[in-house]
Amino acid sequence: MKHFIILIFTVFIFVGCSNKHDYQLPSEKQFLKQKAKQLSLEVESISKNIDKKEAYSVALNALVYSKYLAKEYDVNTPALFHNLLINLNIKKRGLCYHYANDLLEYLKTKKYKTFKFEKVVSSPNQYFEHTSIIITREDIEFRDSIVLDAWRDTGNLYFSKVKDDKRYDWELK
Repeated sequence: MKHFIILIFTVFIFVGCSNKHDYQLPSEKQFLKQKAKQLSLEVESISKNIDKKEAYSVALNALVYSKYLAKEYDVNTPALFHNLLINLNIKKRGLCYHYANDLLEYLKTKKYKTFKFEKVVSSPNQYFEHTSIIITREDIEFRDSIVLDAWRDTGNLYFSKVKDDKRYDWELK
């Protein structure tokens, strides 16, 4: 009888852990479209003078190119650990300024007309100095610019307004 109760208990545990869910995770393509739409709306929000097509284009290009850079740099660990691998000469590229410089260079080739890009830095000349880029315009305040940080989440582009970034205190480089 004792074995029967243990068997029944075990069956209920495994049956309870095998619930079927009807939801589906979005495909990578759907997820990319959602993130691009989210970023493009953020870019549009900084000025009424920003072209909607350019906002969507920069969003999609920044998201895709950030992923591309992570693959190019052979990043498969968290950003800080990847930095350690570079400092030990195990990996060649993938520091924050590599991402910032390469993403900036790529986005500038697109020749967007309704906004520009600038480099920003947090904690300059300190051990944990961090470099990234922003989308900005002459007619907006720096704090309303959009941070594009491809390094922070190892190729998964982080973006927010400068004033909303809780992790870094940005300034123009």
